[in-house]
Amino acid sequence: MYIRSLYLQNFRNYGEANVEFSPEINLICGPNALGKTTLLEAIHYFMLGRSFRTNRATDLIHHGKESFLLHTQFAKHNIDQRLHISFETGERKIIYNSTQLNHVSGLLGVIQGVVITPDDINLIKGAPVLRRQYLDIQIAQLDPVYVHHLTRYNRALRHRNHLLKTKQMITMDGWEHEMAQSAAYIVFQRQRAVLDLQKSCLDYYAILAGEDEILSLSYKSSVSESKTLQELKEAHLNYFHKQRERELRIGFTVGGPHKDDLFISIGDKEVRHFASVGQQHSCVAAMHLAEWQRLKDMSGETPILMVDDIGISLDESRKKRLLSLLSGMGQVFLTTTDESLLAGGTRLVIRVPLAPLN
Repeated sequence: MYIRSLYLQNFRNYGEANVEFSPEINLICGPNALGKTTLLEAIHYFMLGRSFRTNRATDLIHHGKESFLLHTQFAKHNIDQRLHISFETGERKIIYNSTQLNHVSGLLGVIQGVVITPDDINLIKGAPVLRRQYLDIQIAQLDPVYVHHLTRYNRALRHRNHLLKTKQMITMDGWEHEMAQSAAYIVFQRQRAVLDLQKSCLDYYAILAGEDEILSLSYKSSVSESKTLQELKEAHLNYFHKQRERELRIGFTVGGPHKDDLFISIGDKEVRHFASVGQQHSCVAAMHLAEWQRLKDMSGETPILMVDDIGISLDESRKKRLLSLLSGMGQVFLTTTDESLLAGGTRLVIRVPLAPLN
């Protein structure tokens, strides 16, 4: 899989621009604040229907305009394909080849990829929701059933929380049954993903960090460590029943997939509390490279890899080790202020700001 071209209209600081890409390494160079990351944002929008810098589509509209438009041509399974996304007056329109998609979830899995940004250090230091999102995003790109269960669980959770706040029990059993069924699938797939990621994380961390310490990932369920779908369903259903009395007093659901976490350790010590800054950044990069590897292994296609501001997060030795990995990873997009970052080798240099279209 690779992106051939990208067209932007009224997107961030671009009034109108068109850029063609190499199927290998694309080095996007230029001063800060002139649109390097915006190109990655646009690609990410095709992947997930949102930017990795904001959840509000209105933030992406060029100043003084009322809409934006994105278009890309890409190759997948050796077939040329097209995606078109427009956003105007609060409404988004998505056309995949000649078919209009009715929901943004239809984008998931069309263009698979991974993005690494300097803010990803929050994957280590931040709240559990960020680590759950790390798992959810990669699973959702592979499994539409997972997206269904996430949506179903969150809807049932909202209803159950409303019943808890208003002290109503009339439909509680039904919502808890729905939650338990979807919770089982969500936790089962997250556990499976963590097991798959573990080996790749270990290998990539050893390369990036240049040390023998073992990077470990483990999924921490707030309800049950069961391994089968049926056991997980029964455990969650029993948990929701047992917690009712307590949760009626506090007004919300205290456990479930929405409260689970991913435990990250080096050796026997939790990374967020004991690792050095260099180890933390190496850990984040290794986790995203493992994410890329899992997408590749499970889909049979080579995902896109994007690295924003590659010179900021890693020291020189770790940066060199990361760069040495990239030549065999399909289509890669790197943003940097340093054009000499990849001396020699096969790559396309894209200089920002891009010249506007005539």
